[in-house]
Amino acid sequence: IILLLTGCGKKVEYDPNNFLETGDKIVKEKITIRMFAPLHSLHSREGYNAMRLFKEMEEITNIHIEWSLAPVQSYDEIRATQWQSKNKVDAFFLYNSLEDVVRYGQNGTIYELTDYIDKYAPNYNSILEANPSYRTEATFNGKMYSMLSINDVPRDQTFKQFINKKWLDNLGLDVPTTTEEYYEVLKAFKNGDPNGNGIPDEIPLSSASLKQTRNFLMSAFGYVSTGLEVNDDIVQFVAKTENYQEYLKYTNKLYAEHLLDNNTYAMTESDLAGKGSLVGSFDGAAGYLIAGESRDADYIALPPLTSPFNNQQMWLGFQNVNPSAIIIPKTSPYVKELIRWMDFLYSPLGIELQSFGKAGEDFTWDDEGHTSFTFNVPKGMNIEEFRGGITPAVGLGVVAYFSKEIALKDNNIYTQRINKQVDDAHYLDYLKIPLPILTFTNPENTQLAIIKTDLDIYMAVIEQKFVTGQLALNPKNWQDHLDNLTKLKVNDLLNIYQTAYNRRRDSL
Repeated sequence: IILLLTGCGKKVEYDPNNFLETGDKIVKEKITIRMFAPLHSLHSREGYNAMRLFKEMEEITNIHIEWSLAPVQSYDEIRATQWQSKNKVDAFFLYNSLEDVVRYGQNGTIYELTDYIDKYAPNYNSILEANPSYRTEATFNGKMYSMLSINDVPRDQTFKQFINKKWLDNLGLDVPTTTEEYYEVLKAFKNGDPNGNGIPDEIPLSSASLKQTRNFLMSAFGYVSTGLEVNDDIVQFVAKTENYQEYLKYTNKLYAEHLLDNNTYAMTESDLAGKGSLVGSFDGAAGYLIAGESRDADYIALPPLTSPFNNQQMWLGFQNVNPSAIIIPKTSPYVKELIRWMDFLYSPLGIELQSFGKAGEDFTWDDEGHTSFTFNVPKGMNIEEFRGGITPAVGLGVVAYFSKEIALKDNNIYTQRINKQVDDAHYLDYLKIPLPILTFTNPENTQLAIIKTDLDIYMAVIEQKFVTGQLALNPKNWQDHLDNLTKLKVNDLLNIYQTAYNRRRDSL
């Protein structure tokens, strides 16, 4: 375990008269606040204080942050020790689990922030007022214990399933809309030499352990996941349904006919990228990450499919808010200062800085109307390495707010292409989030941890066996599967989730 500390700091008595309620500066005389946060390998080696975002924030707010940073690989373990440390931090920034937010909030270990947010966070409040659903997600039993990380950029609301449009055109095929059409396209990719090299080297469909391809195929059969999902206020375990059985039958057919890469369950994403130019369809964040930049334009995002078992188009949606951006222990006197500091991140300038850095230096507006911008990436450095010296968002997801108002103005050709691909596939028209954000009591969390450990292992193994044909999908084996789910206490799992869902629904 490695713990990186940016200085030790000496104890300074808190001066309430130093606090400013309004204006850019938060305090009259500069103060130091200690915060604990995760460090990613893509971040600046000098840590957070070397990042553009925090340099600018210190200049504007008059607050210096003394960072305690732990690598993401061991972050949870190191963070747990901080609660018992004699050298207390004033806040835990990013990567706070929802369980921690609720548990520490309920037992009084951290501040309840509702009144502070109402009084000292005008930027954040304006976002909540404009988006009532955000306030719902930020509130637990009428109280706020943290602030939201928000991402409303369309391309980030879901995964993408790609298909090689150039291969379709070479074979005179239309974009498939049903599972049967997709099957016929994959057969044509396998047998029709769509890349025109005279060698049968095409891989029709590939994925690293099925990853999001699982959700793509499952959605054609009526659900967007293979785990827990809410329908008509009832929590279901999808792997118990006939729909899941039909998904397994279809996927097994693709595997048996070598339309689905038979190395799927042994592959990493790096392995998939190594095959990219030979793969006709795959899942990913962007086409060029798998197929390479030179072939990125060959691919389109594949819209949702339907099947004889389901005629409704649907697509997996991600939660675009996470109520865990910061938690403030009761041992810190700086709650007002921290709420104002966080509120800056929800201002137009704060959103800009945490996303792409400083205008005129890290990026340049292309016109006076600020309709698009160019990222000033130094020669020989890739975009993410460059951003790692600007913001902790690299590798960690959203800091406070990744807004479409600026993100869609990035004129990078690959970014613009993925924006168009998502629009053309109409993913946002079909999004379904399997479960809302739910909170659990301590006894419920303890029980869930025990059930999920065994259940997750079983589900990974049984899916692979059915898909690869190691286990025939006949009535006896299917019933054995259902019996195994019962033994693994899936019904107890469903009862816990249903109770949590009902609590949430009744509190709204």
